[in-house]
Amino acid sequence: MGELLLRKILACRDRIEKLKQAIPSHAEDITADERLESFLSFHLFLLIQDAVDLAAHMVAERGLAVPASHRESFEALARAGILTAKSAEAMARMASLRNRIAHSYGEVDVVRMVRELPAGLTDARQFLDELVLATSKPE
Repeated sequence: MGELLLRKILACRDRIEKLKQAIPSHAEDITADERLESFLSFHLFLLIQDAVDLAAHMVAERGLAVPASHRESFEALARAGILTAKSAEAMARMASLRNRIAHSYGEVDVVRMVRELPAGLTDARQFLDELVLATSKPE
């Protein structure tokens, strides 16, 4: 595994832990804490962006079809057997959330985001595990 990939993966794992520790006990509490909302949104955005970067890097490194979207990067990795279909779909959904956070495509439902964050972090961990496994195997 290349140093760049390893650093990105480690940064993602660190960000997952920061997010996990910051999740409020009750999702509705997020509406009363603008700083926490900003913290969670920003770090989730960065986590997803790093995952997108990792996927794009892996697609390029493996010489897979050039994706037209972030979603297609994850789909290409699934077709190549690097990701499971479940992981690819979960990460594609996260990439859509990244776009909503970044471009303010309508309001992000922050209560829903907080409710779904634990499952999303589990999906992100699985994605990282699958990448590590794929990079440790000979091509």
